[in-house]
Amino acid sequence: MANRWNMVLLVAGVILLPDKPASAQADSKPDLVVAVAIDQFGSLLFDRWRTNYRGGIKRLIDEGIVFSNAYQSHGITETCAGHSTLLTGKYPGHTGIVANEWYDTATGKQVYCVADPNFSQAHDPKARKVGPSLLVASTLGDWLKEQQPASRVVVVSGKDRASITMAGHRADGVFWYADKDGFTTFVATGEDPAAKLAPVSKVNAKVKEAFAGDSVWTYSDESCRSLEDTYRLGGVSWRSSLPPEVPVESGKAQEKARPLHLMDPFTLAAVRDLVDNYRLGQRGVTDLLAIGLSATDFIGHGYGTQGPEMCDQIHRLDRDIGELLAFIDSLRLKVLLVVTADHGGSDFPERLAQQGFASARRIDPGKLLSAINTEVKGKLALEHASLVTPDSVQFYAVSKEGRKLEEPMRSKVIEAALDAFKRQPEVEQAFSLEELLAHKVTVSAVSDYSLKDRFAQSAMRGRTGDIVVAYKSGVSTAPVRPTRFVMGHAGPYHHDTAVPIIFWWKDAKAGTRILPVATTSIAPTLANIVGVRAPADLDGSCLDLGYPGVPPC
Repeated sequence: MANRWNMVLLVAGVILLPDKPASAQADSKPDLVVAVAIDQFGSLLFDRWRTNYRGGIKRLIDEGIVFSNAYQSHGITETCAGHSTLLTGKYPGHTGIVANEWYDTATGKQVYCVADPNFSQAHDPKARKVGPSLLVASTLGDWLKEQQPASRVVVVSGKDRASITMAGHRADGVFWYADKDGFTTFVATGEDPAAKLAPVSKVNAKVKEAFAGDSVWTYSDESCRSLEDTYRLGGVSWRSSLPPEVPVESGKAQEKARPLHLMDPFTLAAVRDLVDNYRLGQRGVTDLLAIGLSATDFIGHGYGTQGPEMCDQIHRLDRDIGELLAFIDSLRLKVLLVVTADHGGSDFPERLAQQGFASARRIDPGKLLSAINTEVKGKLALEHASLVTPDSVQFYAVSKEGRKLEEPMRSKVIEAALDAFKRQPEVEQAFSLEELLAHKVTVSAVSDYSLKDRFAQSAMRGRTGDIVVAYKSGVSTAPVRPTRFVMGHAGPYHHDTAVPIIFWWKDAKAGTRILPVATTSIAPTLANIVGVRAPADLDGSCLDLGYPGVPPC
């Protein structure tokens, strides 16, 4: 009778929360799902240090299910796009988050991927307005909140674009790191910023205390010192070492390097406070906690991936993941953890060239664009430059006023520009948006997508550029700003797309699976385990992990 009464209440929309789930199927569900995205922790980086792991990453490898040939399947491999695939199960072209930024030809303005005029940031009302409105897909957290309303969804990261794209539209708490101020969130008109920041007030006090002091990034492991070296990057001589050497820009005062070694530890300190504040996993219903560890990406961009800085970060990350697992152990809950990355990355081209990568070189994207525009203008007898770009990968055909170029001139400009791009020695391939939208992606079981396949997965009308360019592997369009930006990653090649995926829970049947799987498989796999229905139009497929009590996909 009790079970029948529970069913009546469930149909009526009332969720009973017994101390212990009543059915065997409910007993099999995890109390807490934890999804960790390590920004720029691609497979090349994961495997490069595999013999050095002594802490949490080693434990994940020893005790978890490791998909060693996993990948992001799309072509524009940037942070916002990659994170948008993790808990939606969809390609960026279907999440709406096609890149970190794009150009709006209706307004003539560049658009940040999580820009949202409906919200302000709690720590600073003058800061860039961000929120989830540009994400057109739903997430695992959205499905959970809709079908199990008592569940809680909380996300915290080093970056706003990581938190917001993983959180979706219905999360209970969405936080990201802001230097000196600690963790912040978005607030709508009428909401109290202090109240929304209350769950992270303790860790924020610690952040402010640390920044009031003089925290210097030094070696946590002396073995990394052997990787120190001096490089000539453009016209800048730079010593790769710790503490970081910040080159002095002409006419500017000496700057301090950003204390990136603090970001991940503070993020995980916030995790502990948020689990306690929201009582995640402790209320007889499955909750979701998503974590974005962002320091690896900032270090990769500012210092490269093969120097002493990244070496030190990997040692710290290994330790930090170990502390996270120890915290999970202390909760004495059924926790299902997945760890992956939003994209990979190689290294700055000058170091790659020293290692024998003959095609590795740095080019000036401004000069390239100028050359393309000059050719197009001459060929079509135009008076103004026709192409603009937010990222040197996507190019938009615009009028003199910066708006969408009207037909038939628009098609003529795109055709002429495509021809010009394809003849550039640094360009591997170039595609028009129309051919990408018309292209049927060949779903791969072995991850051998063509470049057109990959860029088609990044294509969305109204957001993706009229032309998308794939540079040759090793060609970098990044500026030279050591400690801040010396390398990028927006390419479709293995070093940018390959990422690890590791599923872990207590007593999992550990091992390495060589089957190539896409990050779009994560969301449907987790949905199957926690017992929620995923949308029928996902791009990813559910994986059978052998989770106890869960039927096959």
